[in-house]
Amino acid sequence: MTQLVIENTALLDEDTRGLPAEVVKTLSEGGKMSFEANGATLTAIGTMKVGGGFLADGMMVTSDQTFLRFFGARDSGAPDHILLRTDDGVSADTVATRLRAVLPPTSVRVQTSSEAQAADLAFMSTERPTGIIFGFGVFMGILVGLVIVYQVLSTDVADHLREYATFKAMGYGQSFFLGIIFEEAIVLAIFGFIPGLIVSIGLYAALVSVTGLPVTMETSRAIFVFIGTLAACTVSGAIATRRLANADPADLF
Repeated sequence: MTQLVIENTALLDEDTRGLPAEVVKTLSEGGKMSFEANGATLTAIGTMKVGGGFLADGMMVTSDQTFLRFFGARDSGAPDHILLRTDDGVSADTVATRLRAVLPPTSVRVQTSSEAQAADLAFMSTERPTGIIFGFGVFMGILVGLVIVYQVLSTDVADHLREYATFKAMGYGQSFFLGIIFEEAIVLAIFGFIPGLIVSIGLYAALVSVTGLPVTMETSRAIFVFIGTLAACTVSGAIATRRLANADPADLF
């Protein structure tokens, strides 16, 4: 990083989408490459590894002085972000709390790295078109899943309606039938989740390979989806037993 003090030098993100492999190889081996940016010439002297995202294809790092030469309207005394590194054993939350107490909240926002990540995720999920489209896709997937599971369980109930009616005439309550349908719903959820997870991991890997987007199948996300799958199947099962709950056993024969 000390080499960036040289005027008009930069580090390129080796995972930038569309960056030729030979350029990355040249820079990794100590070579240099000149290119034009914003009407001026920059010299790449090395690489770093960040990767593209939903807002940019990649990253580039320069010194503050080189940056100000490219963007003359910016003020060196008014940076967008200031990164603080805490000593070992010092809580980042404690430091953030103390900074909030002494800095004006109207002009400075203090965040830990985890808070910044959560805020960025919320912004991408609720305000960016890509996040909204993905969210709508998830909603439609849940809705379609509910309908399919309901149809499967409802058909099963209809096919065995006489057997259920016999149990009902023997005095078994609605909770007994709910238990049977819930068991079937859980089986459907498990045997539907496992292949779905495997396919999703493969699709994630393909998406990262083609687009370079930072998407991963985290364990917490998989657990959340599994719990949601169980809940959706259970709701579908409860709806599927409504016909049996209102049926008179004498009318079913």
